Amino acid sequence: MSSTVPPEFARFVEAARAGDRLPAAPDRLAAGQVTDGLVLDTKQATELIRVAAKRAAGLYRPTKRTEVVWVDGDSELAVGMAGVRVDIDDGMITVHLPVRCDQTGEAVVRVLFVVGAPDRPAGVYASTFRTPIGPPLVVDAWGDALVAYAWQCVLGLVSGLAGAVGKDSRGNVLVPAEFYATKHGLRIVPMARHRFSGSSGLLTKATKR
Repeated sequence: MSSTVPPEFARFVEAARAGDRLPAAPDRLAAGQVTDGLVLDTKQATELIRVAAKRAAGLYRPTKRTEVVWVDGDSELAVGMAGVRVDIDDGMITVHLPVRCDQTGEAVVRVLFVVGAPDRPAGVYASTFRTPIGPPLVVDAWGDALVAYAWQCVLGLVSGLAGAVGKDSRGNVLVPAEFYATKHGLRIVPMARHRFSGSSGLLTKATKR
């Protein structure tokens, strides 16, 4: 998970605090401690997942690019980062990926993730179909890559927002302990990293054999 927080995510968290939808930044948390969850609706999730989509494509600096082109031998697929959107329902997140190629023209591929729900916690895990929903020519050739990209977008959204909430006692940004979906939106619970994650500062001691 990224150790840097996109400015769009930081502004979202600041606005949530200004609107009393999120408490003030927590004191630096000890390993394993969680803090108040952050809630966003479908519209907010769509706006921010587009930021995550650019970062998932390797674009970390401001850019006017709206799509990337994947190449595999003689095959090419354009993926529209600026048009990515999500639908959120109870225990489900659907990522819509705009794509285009010469054979199909413009199309949309849908990747459904079954995630946690309030009565069915799942941490930061999800399940999905091996082949997403979309034009057969596209999903047969690019299905695995599109599922991986969609999941990276979701992880970027969840981890980026958790990191924007605050830092732990060692100065590392927080990570998501869990997230779950309802028809009202997405809830993310930030947590301080355990010591085996990141730079722990632990010293090793040589032993004799």
